[in-house]
This record gives sequence, C-alpha cells and structure tokens, in this order.
Amino acid sequence: MIEMSTKIFVLAVGLVLGFGRTAAAHHSNAAYDLEHPKTVEGTVKTVNWTNPHISFVIETDAKNGEKNGEGPSTWVFEVSSPGVLTRSGWTKRSLQPGDHAVFHYAPLRDGNAGGFLLKVTLPSGQELSYTLTPAEQQSQQ
Repeated sequence: MIEMSTKIFVLAVGLVLGFGRTAAAHHSNAAYDLEHPKTVEGTVKTVNWTNPHISFVIETDAKNGEKNGEGPSTWVFEVSSPGVLTRSGWTKRSLQPGDHAVFHYAPLRDGNAGGFLLKVTLPSGQELSYTLTPAEQQSQQ
C-alpha cells in the first residue's frame, strides 16, 4: 500500500511542477523590453476587456509616427488581466474608444508597433496604472 501512495505522490508532484512551468511560460515577459520603456500619444480605437489579458488598439498621432515619420500608425498594447486592473481601480469604462491619452509601455523586442502597457496618462492628468501583487493593490485602496 505504501508503494501505491508513493507513486500517487510522485505523479501529483510531477503534474504540479509540469503545469507550473507551463503557466510561467505563458506569462513570460520575454517579448517585451522592460529595461527601455517608451511613450506614445494616440487615440483608443478598440478595447478587448477579456481574460487572460486586456488589449488596447490605438492609432498614434501623426507627429508620433515612429516609422520614418510617416504619420499615424496602429499599435496594440497588452495589459494584465481584468481582475488585476479592477483591483487597481480600473473599470471597463476607464479607457474607451475615442479617448486620447499618452501610453507608457515596454516595447516589443521585435520592433513591431506595440508592447506591454505600463501606465496611461489622460489629458486631465489622471494616471491609470496597476500593480500585479494583491498586497500592493490592497495598500492603494
């Protein structure tokens, strides 16, 4: 009987470790250059407020056209989950299509237009930001 419970324990530990590695790989930030954050100004075109990550599609202002000054371009920003943003004070209406803002982000390492959104500054000066840890989120409330 001890052999069977040992086998079950080893199998359970193997599954937990295997799935843990998969979850960590899914949430990797390797695609983003977190060491060199940037900003871009633009207007929100679409909002995808769904799990596992919220995304915003924006059109940059003509003066921000990063590609040889060609004018406006479309960018996609990924953010954390709806739960993380909600606990940080965001709502589905915090940033809507048509809203103009400054987007602070970690750029994509491959040079494409977009990245991981770190903070948003609205024309009123209000900043929309978030924290990833529940302890930090509770201390902000």
